[in-house]
Amino acid sequence: MVTKMSLAPKGVRVYLRPILESDIEDFCVWFSDDEVVHFLGMKPLPRDKVEAMFNQLMNDSNGVYFGIIKKDEEKERIIGYVFLAHISKSHRVAREFGIVIGDKDLWRHGYGSEAARLMLKYGFKSLKLHRIELLVLDFNERALHMYRKLGFVEEGVQREARLIDGEWHNVTIMSMLEQEFKM
Repeated sequence: MVTKMSLAPKGVRVYLRPILESDIEDFCVWFSDDEVVHFLGMKPLPRDKVEAMFNQLMNDSNGVYFGIIKKDEEKERIIGYVFLAHISKSHRVAREFGIVIGDKDLWRHGYGSEAARLMLKYGFKSLKLHRIELLVLDFNERALHMYRKLGFVEEGVQREARLIDGEWHNVTIMSMLEQEFKM
């Protein structure tokens, strides 16, 4: 069982907190948007599928899912989520790291990088993980750039591993070890 942190990781412009039932409306908007789900290698999802996925996340005992909360002068709001999944405590490994900035107006403004750093810090410092892994589609250049900048190392490529819109795409395998993490 992965324990959720009571004190949320905080950054300069965003902070993380566990996802809440009240976040489901935002998830429905994000996962029904063609452009948002394209970079995940998915098709837009109907509300019932988003609700089922959301409930799985809420009840996943081997993962940690945080909402990314943007600090605004007027109010604070969820702009995406970040997660560590398939966590093995015995091996101190998270087999899946991921991030979604669902608010497209905030793409390319550094919110994703800040949230990713906070989640990596949480994974390495609070969960005491030794290794965090991820997979990224070859056409997701922004994600590849961000992961490299954060210090993830490319370990290999799964050739033509995903069929998306009738085209085969490679998947890059990346990881970071605890000694490679720099906050």
